[in-house]
Amino acid sequence: MTQQKNIDILDYLVLVVKWKKLFLQISLGLLLISYVGIYFFIDAEYEAKATIVPSEDKQLSGISSFMKNLGNIPIGGLKGSSTTGDMDLYVTIIYSRTMLEDVVNKYDLLKEYNQPSMEKAVKRLKETIKTKVTDENAFEITVHGSSPQQAVDVANYILDYLNRTIIQMNISKSKNNRLFLEQRYKEVKNILKVAEDSMQIYQQNSGIMEIKEQTKMIVGAYTTVETELLAKQIELSILEKTYSKNSPAVDNVRIQVNEYEKKLNEMQNGSNKGGVILALNSLPQKAKNYVRHYRDVEIQSKILEFLAPLYEQAKFDEVKDVPILQVIDSPRLPDKKSYPPRTLFAIIITFGGIILTYFYILLLENDRWKQNDKIKYITKNIFNWKQD
Repeated sequence: MTQQKNIDILDYLVLVVKWKKLFLQISLGLLLISYVGIYFFIDAEYEAKATIVPSEDKQLSGISSFMKNLGNIPIGGLKGSSTTGDMDLYVTIIYSRTMLEDVVNKYDLLKEYNQPSMEKAVKRLKETIKTKVTDENAFEITVHGSSPQQAVDVANYILDYLNRTIIQMNISKSKNNRLFLEQRYKEVKNILKVAEDSMQIYQQNSGIMEIKEQTKMIVGAYTTVETELLAKQIELSILEKTYSKNSPAVDNVRIQVNEYEKKLNEMQNGSNKGGVILALNSLPQKAKNYVRHYRDVEIQSKILEFLAPLYEQAKFDEVKDVPILQVIDSPRLPDKKSYPPRTLFAIIITFGGIILTYFYILLLENDRWKQNDKIKYITKNIFNWKQD
């Protein structure tokens, strides 16, 4: 069995040796014809590449930077955009119909592509532009052109268009932010003014200027008077036991006790309207009202303090026109074409032709195949286009 297989293989090799001249002629002919055909009938393409990364200013804008510094404020909506989001935005802009049509018009690609409509030219141009994110998280743009200069020019135009578009988007976004913050800033200023005026009126009417210190002072004064009253009451009790109740000494101390009691009552109930010391009984309600006014002022002040730098930053961002993209590798003139690989294609075509030739020779040389009805039918009708 092994011997029969070896004989079969040798038979195939015999065919190659027998027809080697034909194989050589066909190989050289196909190689030359295919190479020349590819050269004349398949347009050469040249490749220009550019590698970019988002600038730090883009990844962390002024407002986003300010928000990031406010680490204790749980607001995530204004954080810097992710790199992945930037790359997706680049792809969207590059393959947008507006940009592609601009390139077609600028470089007269309708004529070069020999296309009758803008739609087909845009589709053709889109196929010549490739984008990808590299392993180093950079963004790579590859442009294929009919000439080295065209590839470089289109790549540079894409970079410029991408940069201008992102700048305009940022300016538009900053303008919207500025308008919103400006309106909110004015509203908060008005609310704060009302709160401050309301607090001032309450202070004038209630007599409370600063609740903590004023309460401490009132409680201290009340304690002092109450302590003095207690001391005079003890002194009066001692004198009454020592002297007669109508003695001048006793009367004098009794008068002092009465005055202290009167004063203490005024301090407790607020009988003395013109006094500096407020009524002790009114402190809880007045303190509560004061705290409410004070809280309103503080809240609006904090909001205004928060909005002011955001508003100023938005005004700055609205007029900021600086490059957004950092170009790591600029497009440069390619030294050689990138497509088609003529030699490789010619070798593939030649190899295919040799295989077909070999099968044809095998068909002619093999008597057993010649007697096969199916083979006879194939050889007879392979070039017959009439339907039986």
